Amino acid sequence: MKNVSISTFINVIFILALSAILLSFLFFIKLDEEKFENERKDRYTFISNNLLTGFNLYPTKEYLQQLYSQFQVGPITNRLEHLNIINNGRMLSLKNSALGRTRIYKYDDNYYIYVQKRSYNILLKDIKDRPYNRSIALILFILSATIFLTLFILLRKKLSPLKKLDKQIQKFSNGDSSIKLEFDHDDEIGKIAKSFNQAITNINHLTNSKSLFMRNMMHELKTPITKAMFIAEALPEDKNRQTLQRAFERMDSIIKELSTVEKISSSMNVLYKEKTNFFHIYNNTLELMLITSDNISAKIHDFKLEVDIYLFSIVLKNLIDNAIKFSPNHHATLLASKRRIDIISLGEKLQHDLDYYTEPFAQEEKRSDGFGLGLYIVKTVCELHNFKFTYHYKDDRNIFTIDMSKRFIQEK
Repeated sequence: MKNVSISTFINVIFILALSAILLSFLFFIKLDEEKFENERKDRYTFISNNLLTGFNLYPTKEYLQQLYSQFQVGPITNRLEHLNIINNGRMLSLKNSALGRTRIYKYDDNYYIYVQKRSYNILLKDIKDRPYNRSIALILFILSATIFLTLFILLRKKLSPLKKLDKQIQKFSNGDSSIKLEFDHDDEIGKIAKSFNQAITNINHLTNSKSLFMRNMMHELKTPITKAMFIAEALPEDKNRQTLQRAFERMDSIIKELSTVEKISSSMNVLYKEKTNFFHIYNNTLELMLITSDNISAKIHDFKLEVDIYLFSIVLKNLIDNAIKFSPNHHATLLASKRRIDIISLGEKLQHDLDYYTEPFAQEEKRSDGFGLGLYIVKTVCELHNFKFTYHYKDDRNIFTIDMSKRFIQEK
């Protein structure tokens, strides 16, 4: 029940409750009918016993008429009517006793008592008003069901803003930070909407401040680093020059990673997708890495795909760069087909689950050649493209996989 929506849960509860009311009504009708039948049977038994006892006294017509009036029954004097009831009526009971014989018939929704003793043979019609009326119970049921359904409709109407709130929150989670919830009511849902609006405003302010800070910081750092790299190039060829160049190259690499992180985190819904082939992305990746393919064994079945070429090239660059850097033979294997891309390298198994390394600034250990953002960028870009990023270890090899099979399901 944890994953069931509130509206579905309310629907199920109301259906079960309405079913319980209906079953209770039917059960009540059944019990009431049985009670009524038992009371009527006892009444007919009492009437027949009194008549049979009275027959022993050779009653007069006046005495019988008094009994008829007392018990609210009337004799059937017409012989044809008498025979028709006996022959066509449904006999409900037959009772023989020392006093005589009694039979109960039902015909045309009327009840008859047939009493026989020696020369006495009387068919009596029950003329008493019937206290049991199913229509009253039915009216009560309809009234209860109407009240219940009215409460259900009012509750659904009261909770309907939750659907609107849920849709707006989903839009916000997908990157639409311009939404604003407007609810006129000042109930709990209206208060939640107001709090959510305030939270969106605060988040937008923080995001804008962060983006402005990151851009200004990268801009201010990029200029002196570029100048320093030119100055380092002009220094004599020695160990100090190489050390300075590596330091400035690392700082430049860090700024590029931070720039990529800023882009994917501040514009989660902005992807510049283009239709291209994988070879183009692979060649673009080699250019970003500033290396040849000597350290890479690539087996590529070229295919078409629609991605953000720059961001996806960064993904491949980070994976291949990690594979070359952290494998003992400094070599990476790339296997690419239209459903998946595997980057394979020799090395020890990762000490933690993949989720640990896809957090920002996560590293296996403190290293001087990484900033802990590579796999975070990989996972984030894959999620933006609706791809799945996974890892497994087999035959002394680390295998990182980009699973793109979901795009074929979506195309269908």
